[in-house]
Amino acid sequence: MNVTETSKENSYMWVILTIIFLGQVLLNVLTFQIGGMAAQLIPALHLKPSQLAMALSAPMLASAILGIPAGALADRFGVKSIAAFGLIISSISSFARISAASFGALFAWMLLIGFGIAVLNSNAAKLLGAWFPIRRMGLAMGIYVVGAGVGISIALATSPLFPSIHSAFLASAIGMTCVTILWLLFIKNKPAGAPDQPVLSMTHCLSVAAKSKNVWIGALAIFFMMGTYVTQSGFLSNALVQAKGINPVQAGLVASSLTLAFIVGGLLGPVISHKAGSIRPFLAPTAILCAISSYLAWNVPFGPLTTVFLMLAGLFIGMTPPIILSLPMSLPEIGPVYAGSAGGILSTFQMAGAFFISSYVIIPLAGSDINKVFLYIAAGYFIYGIVMLFLPELGAKSKRKNAGLAK
Repeated sequence: MNVTETSKENSYMWVILTIIFLGQVLLNVLTFQIGGMAAQLIPALHLKPSQLAMALSAPMLASAILGIPAGALADRFGVKSIAAFGLIISSISSFARISAASFGALFAWMLLIGFGIAVLNSNAAKLLGAWFPIRRMGLAMGIYVVGAGVGISIALATSPLFPSIHSAFLASAIGMTCVTILWLLFIKNKPAGAPDQPVLSMTHCLSVAAKSKNVWIGALAIFFMMGTYVTQSGFLSNALVQAKGINPVQAGLVASSLTLAFIVGGLLGPVISHKAGSIRPFLAPTAILCAISSYLAWNVPFGPLTTVFLMLAGLFIGMTPPIILSLPMSLPEIGPVYAGSAGGILSTFQMAGAFFISSYVIIPLAGSDINKVFLYIAAGYFIYGIVMLFLPELGAKSKRKNAGLAK
């Protein structure tokens, strides 16, 4: 391959990142429209609060079930074809959701929308790692991760502005279909001329990933983070309306400040971490600061301080997921060969947390006491920080030190 061809292929990595980012955005819009349109959906479909929670977290349940096989299949057959199947299922389901007239129908279509989330989250590190050099991997994963924040922000801020549930669901379905078409036309598994990965059995890939202690620590950490964040971002808008008497449009804009700050944190965390050569200062401390900020955001009198503390919480919590989700490409025992299987384990725990912590831990424990919901949210972020204390230092300084010792 000549220099010109190499330059072309390297520039194509931004096309790959743009498409996978857009996929993350639209899948989260589809999911969090349920929270943003709670005021319309609850009476229209005669939903109980617990049913709203289950519908919101149904895509996460699907991703929890499918994450590990989706990653292992991509290790065996390639990311493009496996992810294409999941995105097509999500696109079809997003149109079918428009006609949902009961909780059962809404839950079923939301569950199928989760196919796309499963395939993208399991294999983002593997696909991006094939295209981006190590020095840019953190930034690439950060941009991918903040796509969730962008999608959530769009859903919460714009859902109340649509004249009907039908029009909101139709707009997101069209967007999801456009992303799927872009994926089919333009995604490539790796740059031209890059060496092929060895073709290994799914059971072997899963076995190697499952033997990594650090993969399981990262999985447990992201379990608590995602479950807590989904609860906070999904229920904040409606809680402001119900408990503090804020009008739905204002509540949606205030709630979106959390996810907008999450976006900034997701971009800053990997960049600062890379420049510092260390990941440890961005793990436990930022999670604990997020716990404090989240608790204060709900408990101060509603006003400017509410938005300030929500933005601090979003900034702090946004710094860490790109680092955690980059583990498959960062851990020496995993690397590109087993990144799909390891990413599948992380994705399964990530989405299992989103489904179970929201629907079966925080909301049931809090009951009808909305104040307790936000107390338990703070506790969830605190636990997330404690778990991350057990992860190794994988920054550039540590790698240089280990290389020096090896010599």
